[in-house]
Amino acid sequence: MQFQVRDAAGADKDLRLTVERAAARLPGRAAGALLFTCNGRGRRMFGVADHDASTIEELLGGIPLAGFFAAGEIGPIAGRNALHGFTASMALFVDDME
Repeated sequence: MQFQVRDAAGADKDLRLTVERAAARLPGRAAGALLFTCNGRGRRMFGVADHDASTIEELLGGIPLAGFFAAGEIGPIAGRNALHGFTASMALFVDDME
């Protein structure tokens, strides 16, 4: 059993850290992203609309971003894919490597 607590400050910090780490590992510049975020995030969780998209835009310099809200996101945990709630899943695209 694992208990979870929805915490806006912790979720914001985790998103920022995850995006920064992912960007640092890219073999080139981030050229775009797809974002799939829970419909329970945003205004309901953070008090503002588009929190996740705005944070990604801030951290990655306004790259093209598309996606949608979902009622569950698929992502890995402990090496296996699982259905999550109140999460955000993102795919980054890399510019042509030089």
